[in-house]
Amino acid sequence: MSDGGAPDRFVGRRQFLQGAGALGLLAFVPPARLGRLMAAAPAPGAGGRFLTAHELDTLRALCRRLIPGPPDDPDPGAGEAMVAEAIDLLLGAFTVTPPLIHAGGPFSDRAGAGEDDFAEFVPLGRHAELGWRIRLEGSLGLPEREFAGPVVGLQQTYREGLAHLNEQAGSRYGVAFADAPPQAQDALLADPQDAATQAFVPVAFGNSLEAMYGPPEYGGNRGLAGWGYTRWPGDVQPRGYRDDEVTGPDPIPAPAAPAGTSLPATPPAGLKRASRDQFWLGRQGMLRGR
Repeated sequence: MSDGGAPDRFVGRRQFLQGAGALGLLAFVPPARLGRLMAAAPAPGAGGRFLTAHELDTLRALCRRLIPGPPDDPDPGAGEAMVAEAIDLLLGAFTVTPPLIHAGGPFSDRAGAGEDDFAEFVPLGRHAELGWRIRLEGSLGLPEREFAGPVVGLQQTYREGLAHLNEQAGSRYGVAFADAPPQAQDALLADPQDAATQAFVPVAFGNSLEAMYGPPEYGGNRGLAGWGYTRWPGDVQPRGYRDDEVTGPDPIPAPAAPAGTSLPATPPAGLKRASRDQFWLGRQGMLRGR
């Protein structure tokens, strides 16, 4: 369950991610630069690098159900971390040169380096570019891409999956998916009879986790939202760890919100179970008897 204070056997997002051990509270120092592309995230109602404005709004709504934030969950979620925008950057990776596939190195500027090398993406070799184009764009009937058979790319998967969600929401509720109430959105996502949705949601969920908890240079984890409430210190090179930091357990400070947010440090009294927990635990058969 989410951190609503109700005692029982259900484990929520915060407990699950923090259960591996406290690593010390991250010092929220934003990177000096995330690159020109990160600064130009599309506003609500605007198109992205690959998705149309309507598709991007649908994806935002989907990601908010997969990783909820306030008020469903006291911790920041996909909306706060700009997860949908990061997925759109991945889908449109080859609209810029070099493509937004592999961040550079060796260091970001989060631990003492003078520049954020991660923000400079590196060119791909011929084989790497072919592999990533197949993954993103699909084989498209091209012989050089179908050496292992036809492949449906992520671009087509998202375009068709988002369209299907809107069709289902329109058919059942008379509105677009993004305009449906959260309970209606969850009902659509959890429908076991809808094979298309059940095939699409795991893909979106996997990409959402990558964007939520990966390095912010890829467009997600904005404001280090995903690392903050999990107390993950992030990359520590070139400073590295001191001897005392690896010879004993870290202190466990009170949870803190990323800079620029007003999220509560502790769950407000009476907070309800996050609908994401209901949805995913229900899919795994973990809510029997509830």
